[in-house]
Amino acid sequence: MNLNKIFRSHMVFARNCPIRVFGEGKGVVSVRFAGNFKTISSDKDEWMLELPSMEYGGPYEMEVILNGEQIVLNDIYVGEVYLLAGQSNLQFKLNESNTPKEMYESNNKLRLYTTDRIEKTEYYTSDDGWLVADINNIDHWSALGYLVGNAVSKEKDIPVGLIACYQGASIIESWVPKDTFKKIGIDIPLENRGWGHSCEEYSEWNGDGVLYDYAFSQVKPYPVSAVIWYQGESDSTVEEGKVYADELAELIRIWRRDLLNDKLPFIVIQIANFIRGGEGWPYIQQAQIDIQSKAPFVKTIISADVCEDDDIHPPTKHKLAERITKCLLNE
Repeated sequence: MNLNKIFRSHMVFARNCPIRVFGEGKGVVSVRFAGNFKTISSDKDEWMLELPSMEYGGPYEMEVILNGEQIVLNDIYVGEVYLLAGQSNLQFKLNESNTPKEMYESNNKLRLYTTDRIEKTEYYTSDDGWLVADINNIDHWSALGYLVGNAVSKEKDIPVGLIACYQGASIIESWVPKDTFKKIGIDIPLENRGWGHSCEEYSEWNGDGVLYDYAFSQVKPYPVSAVIWYQGESDSTVEEGKVYADELAELIRIWRRDLLNDKLPFIVIQIANFIRGGEGWPYIQQAQIDIQSKAPFVKTIISADVCEDDDIHPPTKHKLAERITKCLLNE
């Protein structure tokens, strides 16, 4: 039997969500955590065990026994967990931004887990486990992820876990199961789609359903407090913009189903203004506003007035992070 790779020392569980532990293989699993204990027997290829939800707290130790083999994980917290998903503006690293250096700081209660990417990268992989925010490693964290996570953690004095599940230049079709959009009547010809659909450089991960199967599957059904979604630049033709809100609503429905939370909050970041974005760009921006009326528990964050418009990757992220943080704190 195997334990999913996301279960490592220094991890963060989401407050007020089931403590959900899962993996692969058949046999007997026992989990002991924060005074709770449970054993299950599984004859299926995948298994899952749930313990009661908890309030903020830690550090704790977890003992997992798989067919008699003991695994001990330590320095575990219960706090807020944010799934960072989308494309390059969320992947955009802190050291690529113009964030003032005085905003860089270590934080023992802020942790990052990075899913494996099809596009190989030196920063980071699942093999790194959950990284504790340190002044010596945060350079290569998502700028928005670090700034938002650190601000929430400091403001509420709570643990925050970030799960990085993004891929630069990715299209929305790649983040849902194959043929999802065709099943709801959306089938745009390739010639009417954005550059991300036909660019050879990105073809490895931009197939229909590819990132859903490869990246998102590494996370589900891990409980999270909210999803922060920043995507759309690769789907920015007029034709795509007209249906993007419907596509995003379907993605939200599927991800909530797979994460076992039909009220899971989504924070949608509207793509920034871009002077070379083309006539379809405003359609995507409008769709990202419209999603609030198409799906419940969704908030859209406007970026246009706090980001540069001459770069598809605006380097100013800290002002946008302030808006996301206020939304998460319900301010």
